Amino acid sequence: MRREHLDIKTEEPVRILTMTGKPRRGNPLSRELAADLVNALIDAEQDPSIHALVLAGTETHFSVGADLEEVSQMTGIDAVLADWLEQFDRFAEARKPTIAAVRGHAVGGGFELALSCDILVCAEDANLALPETGIGVIAGQGGTQRLIQMAGRAIASDLILTGRSLSGREASALGIAARSCPADQVVEGAISIGKKIAERSAPAVRFAREVIREAAEHPMRQSLRMERLLAALILDTPERKQRVAAFLNRKANKT
Repeated sequence: MRREHLDIKTEEPVRILTMTGKPRRGNPLSRELAADLVNALIDAEQDPSIHALVLAGTETHFSVGADLEEVSQMTGIDAVLADWLEQFDRFAEARKPTIAAVRGHAVGGGFELALSCDILVCAEDANLALPETGIGVIAGQGGTQRLIQMAGRAIASDLILTGRSLSGREASALGIAARSCPADQVVEGAISIGKKIAERSAPAVRFAREVIREAAEHPMRQSLRMERLLAALILDTPERKQRVAAFLNRKANKT
C-alpha cells in the first residue's frame, strides 16, 4: 500500500512504515501524515501476522517535526480541542513493538516521535535535537519527559534549553538510542530487530513491554506489583507451556 507521503510494506512478520519526503521534503508532521501514521499503526495492530513495526524516513530526514505552516495558524485552544499534542502517544501505547529507524535529521516533533517508539536505531551521523525554544515554543509531544527518563535531567536540560543536537553515536552512548550503525544499515538493522522480536513468545513480549512502560511511568512499588502480577499470569499461556517443554526436552537430550 502506498500514499504519496507514506509507504507501507510488509517483510515477513514486520510492517515497515516509511515517510517518503513527498510532497514536502523533510517529512513535516502535518495532520494528514500524523493521521495516516496512526491509522497504519492501528492496521498493523489488528493484523495477527504482524509482530513488530519499523518507522523510517528518507536517507536525509526522519522528520523535521511539526508542520510549522499549520502551527502558525493554530491557537492554543485549537491545539487542545484537536488533541494535536497527543497524537503520537498512540505510538508509545502501541500494542506491538515499535522500532524507529533514524537517518539524517530527527528534530523537534520528529525526535519526539522516534522517542515514543520502544527501540531507537540511529545512523552514526544522524542529527537529533529539540530546538523548539529557538522559535518560541517548547516540545509538547512527550519529548521532554521521555528524554529525562532515558538520559537524565542534566542531559535533557542541556538539549532542551540550548537546542544542542546529538549525533547518533552520542545518542547511543547516552542510552537514548539502543544502537547506532552506518546509515546504509539502519533500516535493515531495525527490520532485523523486528524479526528477532517476532521469534519470541508474543504474549511474553506484550507483557514485558507493559512492565517496561510501568517502570518508566510509575513509582517502583507500583511497578514491582505489576511486574509480579504479569510474570505470574504469563505462566498460564499455552505458548509458555510449549516453549518451556521444548526447552526442557532439548536440555534432556543433551545430557
